[in-house]
Amino acid sequence: MLLAIIAVQQEIVEADLAFDRVLEVVVQSAGRLTSADAAAVELHEDDEMVYRAGWGKASDHVGLRLKASTSLSGLCVMRDETLRCDDCETDPRVDREACRRVGARSMVVTPLRYRGTPLGVLKVYSSQRAAFDESSEGILRLLIGIVAASLHRAREHEGLTLRALHDPLTGLANRSRLEGAIEDAIHAGRPFGVVFLDLDSFKRINDERGHAAGDFILRVVGSTLTSSIRERDLAARLGGDEFVVLLDSVRSREAATETMHRFQSRLRAEQIYASAGIAMYPEDGASVAALLAHADAAMYADKQRE
Repeated sequence: MLLAIIAVQQEIVEADLAFDRVLEVVVQSAGRLTSADAAAVELHEDDEMVYRAGWGKASDHVGLRLKASTSLSGLCVMRDETLRCDDCETDPRVDREACRRVGARSMVVTPLRYRGTPLGVLKVYSSQRAAFDESSEGILRLLIGIVAASLHRAREHEGLTLRALHDPLTGLANRSRLEGAIEDAIHAGRPFGVVFLDLDSFKRINDERGHAAGDFILRVVGSTLTSSIRERDLAARLGGDEFVVLLDSVRSREAATETMHRFQSRLRAEQIYASAGIAMYPEDGASVAALLAHADAAMYADKQRE
């Protein structure tokens, strides 16, 4: 058993701090070492426990949210101790309806903490009652003791990566992420469009109403663009009041222009006005710099017409 857990640690090291991959290794190992039907990592977020990773029968329930106050997992985090349930139908500590939904009749949950910070729980469960014993609890404690620090570092790394690629004010992608996405699209050889938007009279808003008002406007633009694009598109803030949207796999200038006008219309509904221009790959440029420059020039021409 110790050799198996050491092998898990080695696999986590080789995962190179990829948070989702670490979670995947953890749940697979926990399920197999305890002969469970399912294993899950639930992360503690606000007042909920969220299935972040699943193995076996739990793989179909990733994303499930449970109230921490009425679940065995939430109690496990609060008490900071391993808890076992032999029968979910009679144990008052569990959320019985949630257990029925995921197919859990018995379970073991152990806290996932690092330096006093509650991250969540590692849980194994079975469709059979009383499927686990003290040895199962011991396996989970050994496993979690080895991997908790790795999970904490991976989550920190994920947060750092997220901050490095996103604009902190609007939550949109930043220039670095946008340029990387355009490079990927160019290398894939598929057609796409780039929409460049610049807010009208934004400097006057900052000068007359203050930067807090300006920041509010920028956040509204960010949320409007986010709600207006497809899942495969990417909205970014380049800086100041300049925004760019990568329209993935848009094949015609007409379709891109229609989408650009829709962005402008939805911004106008929020009393925000923006000039905009389009560049199409490959006809308007074959590099990131060329495409952004072409879209910027088209935007400037639109602004001059007003």
